[in-house]
Amino acid sequence: MKNLSSYFPITKWARSYNKDWLRPDIIAGITVGAFTIPEVIAFVSLANLPPEVGLYSAMVALLVYMVLGSSRHLSIGPTSTLSILVGATLGSLAITGAGQYLMMASLIAVAAGALALISWTLRLGFIVKFISKTVLTGFLAGIALFIASGQLPKLFGIPGSSGNFFERIYYLLMHIDQTNLYTLIIGIGGIIFLYVATKKFPKLPNTLFLVIGSIILITLTNLASLGVKLVGYIPQGLPGLIIPDPSLIDVNVLVTLAATVFLVSYIEGYLFAEEYAAKYRYKIDGNQELLALGASNVAVGLFQGLPIGGSLSRTAVNDESGAKTQLAGGISALLILLVLLFFTGIFYNLPETILAAIVLFVIKALVDIPHFRSIYKFSRIEFSIAIVTLLSVLFFGALEGIVIGVILSIMGLIKNMYNPDIAILGRIPGTDQFLDIRRHPESEIISHTLIVRVDGSQIFLNTDSVKNTIIDLVDKKYKDTKLFVLDFEASAFIDYSGIKMLEELNDELKRRCIKIKAANMHGSLRDSIRKTKLEQEIVEGEVCLSIEDCIEKWESEQKF
Repeated sequence: MKNLSSYFPITKWARSYNKDWLRPDIIAGITVGAFTIPEVIAFVSLANLPPEVGLYSAMVALLVYMVLGSSRHLSIGPTSTLSILVGATLGSLAITGAGQYLMMASLIAVAAGALALISWTLRLGFIVKFISKTVLTGFLAGIALFIASGQLPKLFGIPGSSGNFFERIYYLLMHIDQTNLYTLIIGIGGIIFLYVATKKFPKLPNTLFLVIGSIILITLTNLASLGVKLVGYIPQGLPGLIIPDPSLIDVNVLVTLAATVFLVSYIEGYLFAEEYAAKYRYKIDGNQELLALGASNVAVGLFQGLPIGGSLSRTAVNDESGAKTQLAGGISALLILLVLLFFTGIFYNLPETILAAIVLFVIKALVDIPHFRSIYKFSRIEFSIAIVTLLSVLFFGALEGIVIGVILSIMGLIKNMYNPDIAILGRIPGTDQFLDIRRHPESEIISHTLIVRVDGSQIFLNTDSVKNTIIDLVDKKYKDTKLFVLDFEASAFIDYSGIKMLEELNDELKRRCIKIKAANMHGSLRDSIRKTKLEQEIVEGEVCLSIEDCIEKWESEQKF
């Protein structure tokens, strides 16, 4: 049984903390905190929530993760992906007021956290594999375009729109004449500033500089009276404890959204953490990350926050600023706490178009064109899944899009399992090596011998396909077969249906006076077959160490 302290990584790194790490941790913490404040204010606007919710969420999440997280570099808090998931789903529901809306967002955070904690209890860290990188690529690109369609009206100073991506773009085009020129100039200026500043000074908190600069501009001019919309009042102080009411949301919507938020949050955070762990040669504990993510989301939900996850941009800044341990995240949280207690009034004159500029600049990285090219070169089918996922997000919404993507991935996997590649093997002249004759035309078929390798496990999905293909081969193209060798080198698993298929295949080949032998069978497969009537025929006497061994045994038998 694990020691209680093993669930709290802080007890390990704090005991061995090197005093030389304190300065870089403090610098990184302050720098990331400066990045976090304007970024989370912008992100929570995607969920149609007030700015203070972003600050509450980031502060609580960073403090909890400092205690429970296994990554030294991961920075967590509100993200654009999770915010739009929450905003797109809750925005489609009939909600009576802002208070109820916030309570529902907090409920999603608690529910997603509860799922993470249940998964941690069951040690389900492997679920990071549930959403393939193909689906994630299409989903993130779709989310980025969907987000952009909602932020462009703010950039132009046009009252917001609703609906899917195409409805929002249509609304923007139809109301383009309502553009506020001052708002547009400030917004585009913000994007240009971020682009240039990030290129020239990537380690500086450029988003914070932009926010401060825009606040000074509004304060010293009369632009607000010319129609430039501002963030306005942000309540000062710390969040109070709330208990979200589960009856606020239909249980189907709650479970589906919470599960999607949990999966996306865990997968993104784990991938980011793994990337930096590999860079600095330390290990990430997948199950510990479930605990950290779950506890962070539950805590955030109980303190008036929305779902949180790992942020790639803030994690990159954390690394570039020299962070050594999780303490850097705690320093960032303390900076946000100070802002909440004493400095929220500073953000009153922050233009909304600047928040839109920050979001549009950050999300451009989600449309990963080089990754799409790589997928296209690798597999047209996987590329199609990525594109369909992207389009599903644009047409139907974030939640529906990722569900469709996951279903398509599973269907693709089932298709591959249903029709495994069946390779006919021939001997490379002058060697005892046997390779696929389609890929190696120089390989030679052994006289009266058919050697087959099934590239995949024999399970209920493909047993009929495998058996029928083999029978067709011996009945048509290879009628002179006297020895059939089944190479199990690429078969890691066989289920009961697979065993029954082998029994039927053995009977069919016997009726045709064909001897069956098995080569390269792993120990677990032998153990499975020992439980059947094939034990004497295949396991004890007919399993060979190699294909060459099978042929030699058969030739030796023919002499007697």
